[in-house]
Amino acid sequence: MIKAILFDYDGTLSNRIESGYKKYQADCREIFPDLDPNGIELEAIIQRCMTWDEYGTINKRHVYTQLKEAYNLDIDVEKWVENWYNTFHLYQVLQRDCKEILKKLSQHYKLGCVTNGNSYTQHIKLDYTNLKECFDVVFVSGDYGIHKPDKKLFLMAADELGIKPEEIAFVGDTFATDILGAHRAGMHPIWFFNDPLRYSDTQVTRIYSFYELLETFGIE
Repeated sequence: MIKAILFDYDGTLSNRIESGYKKYQADCREIFPDLDPNGIELEAIIQRCMTWDEYGTINKRHVYTQLKEAYNLDIDVEKWVENWYNTFHLYQVLQRDCKEILKKLSQHYKLGCVTNGNSYTQHIKLDYTNLKECFDVVFVSGDYGIHKPDKKLFLMAADELGIKPEEIAFVGDTFATDILGAHRAGMHPIWFFNDPLRYSDTQVTRIYSFYELLETFGIE
């Protein structure tokens, strides 16, 4: 019997692609002030940034280095990398009706967030979006030097909740960290399969939209 649900943050609670797009859009408008801010030329540059970024999975130093070299720019890469991590929280976009769905789930289950990332950037994103108030526990890998898929991070959350791992479901979008880690910890993984370019025939519970969580757990 499931008694708690844990969530990944980036790409699960948040719309990582839209959040990243908005940040690169803002940066490119500043870096290329002579281009139409809503034009095709600038959009092409933004899309290249998204490709270099691999939709949120690559270190930003790589992205801005690629941008500098591709367009022969006189920019300080380290400045833009620092700017990304200091301001990315301002561009966060949550999954549609995320808080409403979490509120409904919280009436039946304990909730928590287990996320990989730098302590500062992950905590400030959770604070800025007011998501911390939705959870009974929050574990950021940077606080402990332990990163998903290490099962220790999952088990620490279970211990804090006072609930057995086998009584916990974990929802995440990244198989190699979220699903694998939850499986290793003895939890019930739920794959947020929200990328149309992704394919897998692995037999694991999956959802295609955040709304499906309510149906999965039998909540109206």
